[in-house]
Amino acid sequence: MIAVRPAAAADAGGISELIHSLLHHRTPLPTGPAPDEFVALVAPRAIEGYIRDSNYSYLVAVCRERLIGVIGMRDNRHLVHLFVAEPYQGRGIARALWQRARSEVLALEAEVEISVRSSIYAIKIYERLGFAACGPRVDDVAVSYVPMRQMIRRA
Repeated sequence: MIAVRPAAAADAGGISELIHSLLHHRTPLPTGPAPDEFVALVAPRAIEGYIRDSNYSYLVAVCRERLIGVIGMRDNRHLVHLFVAEPYQGRGIARALWQRARSEVLALEAEVEISVRSSIYAIKIYERLGFAACGPRVDDVAVSYVPMRQMIRRA
């Protein structure tokens, strides 16, 4: 059974570990190490800071008390993190996290444009969630991504 719940500060280490396990999908050179400045942004202390910050909203997916997914939103307008542990990918967990986050945003506002910087690896996933590319691929020192967005509205 998979449960989606709000993240707690105590989840920061597990969230950081999950993100680190998937960093090879974000960096320009998948076989190389992630740049230090990017790693610092997903360190447990940084994640705990996001969770405690009222401008951020984090949800986690848990299976048998193991953290297997995370979604983080900033200002109810930018999806900053959406990661699912590799053994659990393809099971609808990203969709469940997105639907819950989307519902929470729409409980506060009737219409919102959500942006995300999708890794090249995750473009198809975001497209299935309703996002569309809104700019060209960006390759910088820390990450490779495609800017995407989606307008969401209350039904």
